[in-house]
Amino acid sequence: MTKKVEAVTKNPLKIVTGTHRVSYVHVKEPSSFEDDGEKKYDCTFLIPKDHPDVQKIEAAIKAAYDANKESLFKGLPRTSPKLWNPLRDGDEWLEDHPEAVEYEDHYFIKASSKSQPAVFDTDKQDILDLDEVYSGCYCRGVIVCYPFNNKAKGFGFYLNSLMKMDDGERLGGFEVNVDDYDEEEDLT
Repeated sequence: MTKKVEAVTKNPLKIVTGTHRVSYVHVKEPSSFEDDGEKKYDCTFLIPKDHPDVQKIEAAIKAAYDANKESLFKGLPRTSPKLWNPLRDGDEWLEDHPEAVEYEDHYFIKASSKSQPAVFDTDKQDILDLDEVYSGCYCRGVIVCYPFNNKAKGFGFYLNSLMKMDDGERLGGFEVNVDDYDEEEDLT
C-alpha cells in the first residue's frame, strides 16, 4: 500500500529573494521616520531591474490584489495611482536623491515588521551581533506581501527574516578610520 503525498501549496504572497544589497537596515532596533510614528524593524532591498525577483514581487502584488479586488479595493484597478505600489523605481528616486547612486538601474522595496525578524548567516545560524547586518551588505530575505486599506490603500511587505550573504561598502554614513587621529591638529 502506498501513501498518497499531498502537494504542498506554495503561498503566492511569500517570496524568498535572491541576494541583494540592502539599505536603511533596522533589524537591531526598530525605527520610525516620523516622531510619533509606529516603530518597526525594516530593510530596503535594492533589486537590479532585470532580476527575476522583480517578476516574483509583481506576481505577489497581483495575487494580493486579485484576492481583495472587490472586498478591499472596491474594484479599483491594480495600476491605479490611488493604490500604493511598494516596488519603486530607483532611477526616479535618484532625481530627488542624487547622492543615492546605488539606486541607479534598480528597483527598491521596503519590507517591515512590528516584531524583530530572524537574521541568519550563510550556515543558517542566528547572527547574534546584529551590527554585522548593515546598510550596504548583501542579504537574502523572506518577505510576504499584504494588502491594506486604512488611511491609504495598497500593498506592503512583511519582513520575516534575513540571511546575510556578504559584506559590502557601507551606505549612508561616515567611514570610521582610527588613523584619523594621526592627523596633527593645533588644539591650543
